[in-house]
Amino acid sequence: MRATIDRIEAGRLLPPDDLKRLGLSPRRVLRVVLETVDDEDDISITEMNAKGGAFNHLADEPDLYSDTDLIERNEDFVR
Repeated sequence: MRATIDRIEAGRLLPPDDLKRLGLSPRRVLRVVLETVDDEDDISITEMNAKGGAFNHLADEPDLYSDTDLIERNEDFVR
């Protein structure tokens, strides 16, 4: 996985000892690229959506179309 944080103050990311060692002011604005080195925790977008629950409300929605409707529609389109 790879993610970028475009603007963040160094003091929000690093402890004072690391800032001093790197010669950075706590207020220095950085762009940070985060990249995992293993795939152990990576999940697919589908898994992320399922775990997030954002689409759970769709289970309560009525089915508007059946498989039969889709087949008829496709047959009409082809003719």
